[in-house]
Amino acid sequence: MIRLLFLAMLLLFHRVVLCGRFNLKNPKEIEARFGHMDWYERRVEPRFNIAPTQEILTIVLTPEGRREVQVASWGLVPFWMRKSGSQKPSPQINARAETVSSSPMFRTALKEHRCLIPASGFYEWIREGKARTPMHIQLKDGGLFAFAGLWLPGKHDGLPTATIVTGKPNELVAQIHNRMPVILRLEDEAAWLDPNEQNPTRLLKTFPAEEMRAYAVQPLVNSFQNDGPELIEPATVEQLRLP
Repeated sequence: MIRLLFLAMLLLFHRVVLCGRFNLKNPKEIEARFGHMDWYERRVEPRFNIAPTQEILTIVLTPEGRREVQVASWGLVPFWMRKSGSQKPSPQINARAETVSSSPMFRTALKEHRCLIPASGFYEWIREGKARTPMHIQLKDGGLFAFAGLWLPGKHDGLPTATIVTGKPNELVAQIHNRMPVILRLEDEAAWLDPNEQNPTRLLKTFPAEEMRAYAVQPLVNSFQNDGPELIEPATVEQLRLP
């Protein structure tokens, strides 16, 4: 029953939001890319198919001004969100950049709990009639980048919860989907984490298309149960079963 509910949730996410899957293929490079931080001796393995409600790595700023790796559950759940009958609250995996500062769901997190969410790529699906072709989108150099993220403390000492901010797509992603996750420019990451930043929405810019690439991958990524480097390998025509 739990697995069926999880599958239903993933199907709903894919119909209405982006970004709904991403990967972190080289977590050992996080410190080199984002600077020295406290890991609490955490051992992190590469992940190639990160899905909603799963644990993700976030980078937050401590009250002392140090960067720290924090594990969170992907899907923001504000403390005031209650059950509806027997149904659990629906975690919010995305926040729209256009309304994030005015939405009751996100404005507290925007003001007090911003984070970086390290990634090496994300997935979206091109629709051609009834067919859906999975696409992998990454930086041209294949390096790490940071999504603009928001987080909130967990309930009853549980894991913090987090969401990815999305905005208008660039020219590359617009061929695939009408939204894309906000990828912060390297020079904007420190300001996004800075609690003294008075206008964080100014940092929610569309990442340049010329610095990114997108290519088709195997349908293996369609199932959240699949994980491994083969998920980001370019697909052949036979694998995609194209006409």
